Amino acid sequence: MNLSKDTLEKIDAVISRYPEKRSASLMVIHLVQDELGAIDLEACAWIAQKLELQPINVRELITFYPMLREQPWGKKHVRVCRTLPCALRGSYATCKTLEKKL
Repeated sequence: MNLSKDTLEKIDAVISRYPEKRSASLMVIHLVQDELGAIDLEACAWIAQKLELQPINVRELITFYPMLREQPWGKKHVRVCRTLPCALRGSYATCKTLEKKL
């Protein structure tokens, strides 16, 4: 995994702001994801080592938060609201149609 010197410096700066390294988890994950586009298993293991955690602790965060990704997104992003009012107006059918066409 190759991170730029700038990103490594930012990660070290973020970690130094917290009394426990674990507290910097989300910030570090975001910095790595911003550079790599996603957090794969190698990046997950690297982050865990940097924060003195087990890889599963980092993976839990990645799989829990929807803005964190294990695979890079495409160039175009299509989002469809799925809240109750939107669902009542057919957003789930819209999602299925978009999935088929795209």
